[in-house]
Amino acid sequence: MLVLLTPKGGKRLREITACLFFSSYEYLNRYLPSFILKVVSLLLFRKFRYLLKFPPEERLRVSFERLGPAYIKVGQMLSTRIDILPASYIRELEKLQDRVPPEPLDRILSVLGEKREAFSYFDPAPIGSGSVAQVHRAVLKGGEEVAVKVIRPGARETIVRDVEILKATVNVLSRYFSFFRRFRVPQILEEFERMLIDELDLMREASYMELFRRFSEEERNFYVPKVFWDLSDSNVLVSEFIRGTKLSRAVELPVEERKRIALNFVNIVHRQIFELGTFHGDLHPGNIFVLKDGRIAFVDFGIIGRLSPDVLSEFFLFSLGVMNRDVDVIVMALKRIGAITGSINESALKREILIFLDKYYNKPISQIDAEKLFYEELSTARRFNIVLPEVLVILMKTIAHTESISRLVDPDFRLPPVLKPYLMRIAPRILLRDLRRRFLNVSASYISIFEELPRYISRRMEERRVERRSYILESSAILGAGIVGAFNPKLLLVYIPLSIAAIWLLRRS
Repeated sequence: MLVLLTPKGGKRLREITACLFFSSYEYLNRYLPSFILKVVSLLLFRKFRYLLKFPPEERLRVSFERLGPAYIKVGQMLSTRIDILPASYIRELEKLQDRVPPEPLDRILSVLGEKREAFSYFDPAPIGSGSVAQVHRAVLKGGEEVAVKVIRPGARETIVRDVEILKATVNVLSRYFSFFRRFRVPQILEEFERMLIDELDLMREASYMELFRRFSEEERNFYVPKVFWDLSDSNVLVSEFIRGTKLSRAVELPVEERKRIALNFVNIVHRQIFELGTFHGDLHPGNIFVLKDGRIAFVDFGIIGRLSPDVLSEFFLFSLGVMNRDVDVIVMALKRIGAITGSINESALKREILIFLDKYYNKPISQIDAEKLFYEELSTARRFNIVLPEVLVILMKTIAHTESISRLVDPDFRLPPVLKPYLMRIAPRILLRDLRRRFLNVSASYISIFEELPRYISRRMEERRVERRSYILESSAILGAGIVGAFNPKLLLVYIPLSIAAIWLLRRS
């Protein structure tokens, strides 16, 4: 909050508030008279009124672009949240491109420091330039061709400042507008902040690359660049440079080869999700290469989805429920994930899901469009105020995008005919693994209970002895008071205080 007190922070807050104001202009107009909105826009935000010339969806995108790199990242993440925003907004936000002018070479080299001595050649022109980092091709003195990813100087401070201002603004708005509370926007913003901060730590990205590289040893169609650990740190990531054909250019290959590549790509993604529990969260054709030997290589592991065993298990059940049109399994999985609250009309939700599934499953499975199904699925969730965890929305979008990416290679590709048999094939293994995990958790709980049982029994027996002794003392004191009162009532003035004191001392002993 201290950043808001600085002149620079105050100016930035005004700019962010103005963009938020015009981006939600139509929403505010439901609750406030038009003339009040016009007065506010003229008096406080005249400089930003040009935003009103855009349609609402485009206005939101332009606002993010105006606010700069950190907000472009937020907009890109928000483009995954169709459970909050309508599909028309999502499609517009998907146009956000994280391309900013490259940092001058001398500033990039200053981040490298002494590591510069390891390179015999460092290409001055970046092969990728984003708001957080930029990537250069280089050659090590040993002859290896590498990709060098460098955090842009000042990126961390800019992002932390901007996110702090946005959080403060959203927290204030949440007090007055139910939309922010209903869709848990402050909590979602916390998730965005965590993802942005994670992206600023390149050692985290390197560790995930190593995880996927080990996974590639058992998935023969998959390849991950090698990390040069001795040259990498939180600000610099040096990895093997991948030379291959971008997936988007694989259309030049023979038809049978294209079909094989599309199928292998989808199988790799499914295995990452359901068997590894970790998946690449930023799949697009620019991050996927086909090597000469036919293997598929992924690059840029800045956004990674990590599924806990519980979430993975429930998502697997959810996917099976969708594929088998079982609304009870779907709703049960959503409940366990925590997406459904007690205030939702469960019967109406089940009916809506069934109608939605009938729309798709009354046609051949080979004709089902997985990406369209994904958008309509989350639109249904939004109508019932179902808010999914961020990782699940990214996961569902990743699965849907595997179909659209595969169609670049094989236009006839459809995901459901591949996904359903795969889920049924791994179901026994996944369910057995989940059962074993739950059994171990329950066993550990019971072991803990048995360990505590002797102490609990001993404690209860002692409590009962104290209670019995207390009962005897109190009964004796009452009997004694009756006898004393019968013979000499005046002595009760002495007897009662003494009895109370004696009982108190005996209880303490």
